[in-house]
Amino acid sequence: MTLRQHFTATGDQSGTSSPMPRILGLTGGIGAGKSFVGHLLVQAGFPLFDSDAVARSAYTESETVREQVTALLGSECYDAEGLPRYSEIARRVFATSTAGDALLHQLEQIIHPYVSERLVSWAREQQAPEGWLVLESAILWQSGFDQYCDAVAVVTAPEAVRIARVQQRDRATREQVKARMSRQQALDPTALRQAYPDKPIYTICNDGTQEPQLLIAELLRQLKQL
Repeated sequence: MTLRQHFTATGDQSGTSSPMPRILGLTGGIGAGKSFVGHLLVQAGFPLFDSDAVARSAYTESETVREQVTALLGSECYDAEGLPRYSEIARRVFATSTAGDALLHQLEQIIHPYVSERLVSWAREQQAPEGWLVLESAILWQSGFDQYCDAVAVVTAPEAVRIARVQQRDRATREQVKARMSRQQALDPTALRQAYPDKPIYTICNDGTQEPQLLIAELLRQLKQL
């Protein structure tokens, strides 16, 4: 059930007579330019919820999350000032082992409900002149956040372009970037459309050959047809 359907079913219209905006999921692999496209959508007047940033903030903003993470991964995942050691957390949950996979799954069961609650609260408060809110997430399907979306835009770019971007941005080696890419779900828009035939899924090819504003204009045109 999308958030719009949920609010309609429960009679929650955020205290107004206007219908709840629909939600556009925005996702893409590392280096594709998902956040860049998100920035353009914000400039175009779309409120945006950055689920990745909210997930990161959960470690410090929620005492419940802090307690659960500590119980799962140990007190060494926070420093003496109570700040999360993200590198230590990543080392544990991204270990290439069955134990690492299990820890990652358990960690997701802690973080994702927090993000979902924040998303619902945020959506209730938004005004969307274009009729859409944007939910940005690198792990839209793995997290289950796709269920909240009325449509999804997948940002793509050739692998070589993505690797070059991340190398420049993070000062990482090619091997490091490839390793990070291998841990992400493959986002093939054609395969996703086949897997989710009832959900409109759009592709934004951000390979640097087209003006970004034209990409956004085309996306807006498609959304207005829904």
